[in-house]
Amino acid sequence: MSQEDLITVMLVDDHDLVRVGYRMLLESYPRMTVVAEADDGESACFQYGNVNPDVVVLDLSMPGIGGMETIRRLRAIDSATKILVFSMHDSKLIVGRAIDAGASGYLVKGSTAEKMVDAIRQVSAGNTYLNRDLPSDTG
Repeated sequence: MSQEDLITVMLVDDHDLVRVGYRMLLESYPRMTVVAEADDGESACFQYGNVNPDVVVLDLSMPGIGGMETIRRLRAIDSATKILVFSMHDSKLIVGRAIDAGASGYLVKGSTAEKMVDAIRQVSAGNTYLNRDLPSDTG
């Protein structure tokens, strides 16, 4: 496998067990590897420049600066940062705010493993990915 085919991922979630599960899932797929993990936004911003992942998978609900501010700070560090929000929040309003803040995609935590992998691949390729299971209401 060549380095060009490899998608590198940084996982940002305040729950250690969740990050362990994501890592195991993602690394079971070919051409995908987790290069860093962070348990809050500050740590993610600090580590980002050292690992330069292809995609940051980011929870919104975290202690400290939180997900929306983390998106803005990562985009300030690198305007080409590709961020996939992976959150329990499924309102169109929150999705819109995340995209407006600079996220490249949004996936609800209740989604399947295949959808997560597809979302990471789509975002890595420069596409916008929005969860197809989002409610049609605005709140």
